[in-house]
Amino acid sequence: MPPKSAANLLSYINIRKNQEPKIFLAIVCFLGTMMFSGFCFALDLKIPDRLTTPAKHFAHIDNTAFLALQRISERIVAVGARGVIAFSDDNGDSWQQSDVPISTLITSVHFPNNQEGWAVGHSGSILYTNDRAKTWTLQLDGKQINHLLLQKAKATLQSLKDAYQQADEYEKQDLQYAIEDAEFSLSNAEFDLGLGPANPFLDVLFLNEKKGLAVGAYGLFVVTEDGGLTWQSAASRLENLDRYHLNTLAQLTGGAIIIAGEAGTLFVSYNQGEQWETLYGPYQGSFFGIQATENADEALIYGLKGHVFKTQDAGQSWKRIPVGVETSLTSSTISQDGRLVISGFSGVVLLSKDHGESFSRVKTNGFEGFNGVEFTNSGDLLLVSDEIIQKIDTY
Repeated sequence: MPPKSAANLLSYINIRKNQEPKIFLAIVCFLGTMMFSGFCFALDLKIPDRLTTPAKHFAHIDNTAFLALQRISERIVAVGARGVIAFSDDNGDSWQQSDVPISTLITSVHFPNNQEGWAVGHSGSILYTNDRAKTWTLQLDGKQINHLLLQKAKATLQSLKDAYQQADEYEKQDLQYAIEDAEFSLSNAEFDLGLGPANPFLDVLFLNEKKGLAVGAYGLFVVTEDGGLTWQSAASRLENLDRYHLNTLAQLTGGAIIIAGEAGTLFVSYNQGEQWETLYGPYQGSFFGIQATENADEALIYGLKGHVFKTQDAGQSWKRIPVGVETSLTSSTISQDGRLVISGFSGVVLLSKDHGESFSRVKTNGFEGFNGVEFTNSGDLLLVSDEIIQKIDTY
């Protein structure tokens, strides 16, 4: 929970920084916005709406704080701060900036094919491109999401109340608990509506060019069946009453989808996200990433303090993978020849050549906190942080 007084604010920020890098960045942005808002209010100044202010084009785009990467054929796409999205067609040696209609922090990107892609970020933003990242349009924002959540909460509560009126005494006991949960959800939705578009998306996954899922802070979870033309809340599909942050999701070879998040939260779906099973997690700390391997139902999850776990049955069981580091691990990728890499804070880059059974440390320059990692077409490793883009050889 957030701090209740200014006295423990700095302590809280330090803890969140060490535990959850993307959430920490969200907290810092929120606090900065609040202080700046107060200053502008005192001077009667207008604050630009980042959801309607296009991202500025910068001369030195490689100095941007990037958070995520994805390779699509010969092109690598990077997303990051101030709405900046860029792409490289020469293995990361040079970059071109995309045209983006917003200037919020972009946290994740996914291309289900070589042409279309979606990116998500702060203020509940979801962006779409159909020209391989050159130009983007806004499909959804936090204002729309808050209204969706409020309508869903009201409809759910009314449906339960109607069922309660028709139920017998035995059924009414169970329905009463459900009504109380629905009232709690409605209260949260009303609060979020008053707060505005504050909650960020943290990851996005499209199963094809039509069906997509996006997850984020405080249990934010939406789905689309028409390529993003319309979105609906899917938070009620998960047993997540405490609204834990949903940090990441991925589809495994074989079709299963796993969501991982705060406090060891884990969910799995075996039918493309229609129903979800709550998994018994191997660790109660936060997970920041999921990396599928080439084998069916096999994946690794990783997060705080160097924790890495592997499943070979789509999350039904896990085993700890020792990696020899205790820093937070934030991103991962896999090459066409099966090399698997996990990167993180303090310049940590881990390499596996046996489907994640063991890892060795890759030498890097400095102690950068890496946010994203991707293999280039030439086989080198491209890493992004808050300050630099770095390329290293893993052979």
